[in-house]
Amino acid sequence: MIRLSLFLLALVALLPAAELPLRLERHDGPHPSFTQSPGGVTEIRGPMSVLATPGGAIPAGNLVLEMEYFCAGGVASFAVLPGPPFDSKTARYLPAFGNSETWSPYVAALVQPGKPLPKGWSQLRLDLPLKPDRILQIRNVRIRPERPGEFDAKPVPGSVAEAPMLEAYLKRAMPSSIDRVEVGIGTIRISGKAVGPTEVLHLADVPMEFVLGGEKRYESLVPVTVAGDGSFSLEVPRVIKRDGRDHDRLTSRWQLFRKTAQGEEALTHGRYADVVACRALDLPPAKPKTKKGLGGWTPNRLPGELDDLGISSVTVNMMIHSLVSLDPAPGHTPFQWQGRTYYADEKALAGHDQTFREAEKRGVMVSVILLVANPARGGDKVVRLLGHPGATKDGTFAMPNVTSPDGLALYGAILNLITERWSRTDGVHGRVHHWIIHNEVDAGWVWTNAGALPDVVYMDLYQRSMRLVSLIARQYDSNSRPFISLTHHWANKGEARWYGSKRMLELLTGFCRAEGDFPWALAYHPYPQGLGNPRTWEDGQATFDFNTAKITPKNLEVLDAFMKLPALRDHGKVRPVHLSENGFNSKDYSEQSLTDQAAGMALAWKKIQSISSIEAWQYHNWIDNRGEGGLRIGLRKFPDEPGDPLGKKPIWFLYQALGGPKEDEIAARYLPVIGVTSWDQVLHREPIR
Repeated sequence: MIRLSLFLLALVALLPAAELPLRLERHDGPHPSFTQSPGGVTEIRGPMSVLATPGGAIPAGNLVLEMEYFCAGGVASFAVLPGPPFDSKTARYLPAFGNSETWSPYVAALVQPGKPLPKGWSQLRLDLPLKPDRILQIRNVRIRPERPGEFDAKPVPGSVAEAPMLEAYLKRAMPSSIDRVEVGIGTIRISGKAVGPTEVLHLADVPMEFVLGGEKRYESLVPVTVAGDGSFSLEVPRVIKRDGRDHDRLTSRWQLFRKTAQGEEALTHGRYADVVACRALDLPPAKPKTKKGLGGWTPNRLPGELDDLGISSVTVNMMIHSLVSLDPAPGHTPFQWQGRTYYADEKALAGHDQTFREAEKRGVMVSVILLVANPARGGDKVVRLLGHPGATKDGTFAMPNVTSPDGLALYGAILNLITERWSRTDGVHGRVHHWIIHNEVDAGWVWTNAGALPDVVYMDLYQRSMRLVSLIARQYDSNSRPFISLTHHWANKGEARWYGSKRMLELLTGFCRAEGDFPWALAYHPYPQGLGNPRTWEDGQATFDFNTAKITPKNLEVLDAFMKLPALRDHGKVRPVHLSENGFNSKDYSEQSLTDQAAGMALAWKKIQSISSIEAWQYHNWIDNRGEGGLRIGLRKFPDEPGDPLGKKPIWFLYQALGGPKEDEIAARYLPVIGVTSWDQVLHREPIR
């Protein structure tokens, strides 16, 4: 106890003088629903009042309450009462804790219009209206003075287009068309048809980083000669000099303009490459033996697990800033992209090589989740250049900086490095089959932050990231696809600053209609309605129509029907769907909780086996993790679980059996839990509209 007290005193001494930590305790005394770990995490289960006592003299001025929190499902707006005494007349209501499945920052002003803090207060009482089964974890709780301009509305960064302009551009019916762009080894062929007067037509090279309404509409113009029927076809060099550097126009979009007395008139939308020359057409596509996969896999943790479970696919997280540097350094190899020199971290790359080789030995399909560090949270020169400048600290990760020449070049350099390395026919470094582009972009405020942007503006950034991956990766693997990553929030976006999965897909297809389609696919996360409740068959917000609030394992047929709509298809073919992050919680390790967890998985598996568009399910989380807000989603128990570390839960044995001869026998145990007598009863066969 003495050592701990000394440690806390030393910690307080290291904090900035203006910040004051708060000591937390349950208002009405000790109770199992209020626990505190040695690591400084307070866990609250269900509704309660919490006392927060400052650890020193309270700073003067307007104060804010600041902390980090983790809460699947979130907490509604809550009251804070300064005291004692705690009088409801002095209560102020602070913004809600939004749904958060990671540690997220929380900052709220304690001084509100007409409600200054009373004199002489020494504690705060937080009245938290949690639902009975909800868990809130908080840490680093403190008060500090408000910073100048902290709560002012932030302007939209200049590196994005304006929403009305983008919406008008996407909806505009253009008189002429660019029908095909083919990127060859040394040239690019652009074909199309012009309508109307054919004099003074020019083809514009529009670099990917240019935004609609920006200072420049194009980089250069090429005269266009039109045939009698209005058709045109011309070749241009693929590599040109730009700003004194060799520049590959693989990533450009092309647009037809007519010169008039008033300036240039756009006759088409911009169009990206439809076809990209590939060096290895014989590189085979992934062919998983079953739909059973594992999320967030690493090879050195329980090395035989892939074999024991019969896993056919895995996802692997990759923080891409860690792979390169901007300056020479020991152990770094220089390489070039777009005439710029970067330096590859050989040790970091070799670590991933080991992972991908181990997967390849077992014939396992690998999908890498590309994650970008958030520059608003700090970082080196690579992080600051790679991440979008509009990102805020609210985001765990950031959108890449796809609207500046230097940011896009760095991002492209990393993509070229990794897609080439892990698409070799000799497999010396292992193989990556697909690329999941960032994480849960419909909840981009938390997972792929670019600031507070309208949905169409956000998608304009995101689809550039997807296209860049597609264009670069297809040079080395014609079967490679970028996957859009989405949550289970469908027609209901879930949080005010989120967008909703359905809306993201509609916007993405809108950009494809305007600027040319590309072979993207879907990485969906259909967790149960409430992450803490595995009884997904009871999900009331999961209905069998296209306006369902959520898509969970209960109504996966909706996702299948939606992806089979003509507007969502890739040149008539249904796009692959991977359920790349999904799991079922066991509220504790009681028999009932573990049974409910396994029953949820059994239902989901029987659903996906009957759905043709779904190619893979990657289970998350492999092992229970104490950093996941009190959830126990794993196939195995906590690594430090007393008496049974890494213990296999019933769901582990079920998962092992799925896709094998014992599947029906073991899965049948869970039919009574769900309340059905056969798996046919859980399948929805009626039309979905």
